[in-house]
Amino acid sequence: MTLIIAGYKQKQFLWGKPQDYIPDRKSGIFMVADSLISTQTPGGRRALLSEFRKIVEIPIQIWEPHFVGEHFSDYIKVFTTYKCLVAFAGSTLTAQHIINNISGHLAKLRIDFENIEEFKCIVRMICEKNNLVKNGISSVYDDDIFIPERDYQNLVSAEFVSDVVEHSINKALESKMKHVIDIEALTAMRTEILLGLTCPVSRIDHLYKYHFLYREIPGEGVETYCQKELIQADEVGVLGMVNTYSTEALEIARNSFRTGTTFQEDITKFVVESVRNDNTNEIGLPVAVKTIEGNSVKQEFIK
Repeated sequence: MTLIIAGYKQKQFLWGKPQDYIPDRKSGIFMVADSLISTQTPGGRRALLSEFRKIVEIPIQIWEPHFVGEHFSDYIKVFTTYKCLVAFAGSTLTAQHIINNISGHLAKLRIDFENIEEFKCIVRMICEKNNLVKNGISSVYDDDIFIPERDYQNLVSAEFVSDVVEHSINKALESKMKHVIDIEALTAMRTEILLGLTCPVSRIDHLYKYHFLYREIPGEGVETYCQKELIQADEVGVLGMVNTYSTEALEIARNSFRTGTTFQEDITKFVVESVRNDNTNEIGLPVAVKTIEGNSVKQEFIK
């Protein structure tokens, strides 16, 4: 099992009414996680690994088109890189498959164009149809387009990144489903994800939770998929032992918002105490705390 709690950081040094202490989503995101991997055995639950990373930093790389004269050649250079945090709970094997798929998609985003009403640059996933690649060297592009300082700015929003992550998770689940034959196997592969990043366009922090869902397809069996949810400023995102800890975590958050600017510290203390008091081998030390604000990622470990 796992316990991960995430939320928006508060502004520091605030004085005022209680509503002023609700995060403004401009000060970063924190994630707090245990680090134990355990398994169920005939003799009870047993620990397998400690210090396992359940929060990972993933780069978001935007590749720019390379031209030789007036002709598109290839993508050989990264124009810019952003960062995001991804946390997971559930099946470790499924999670690794999902993380690999997310990393692969976010590392290969490419600047392309569309020219429906007017020319504009957009960013596409590597698995999407690409006009520059499709047209190849047969097309000629004037030197007054594809200007980085003008055409490559503000192309990637948090919403776009969240859509790429949702697509990546669903593609990973789609490939896993080829080997899943019943509800028991479906339960064993259950995995949920948190995504945290600062929007490169608006500079607003975004925390998303991706829920693991499934539906029965008549005559075809069971299909699994994820659905994203944007966590609001006065809420927390909880993964893993949700039924055990989510209600108390939300109460701690709301109390923090009424009394001051210790939200992150209070949640961290709650996770550490919950881990130390656990005697089920579901969760364990050390506890990892990671924060992201813009492209700045920091971490600490509590043993």
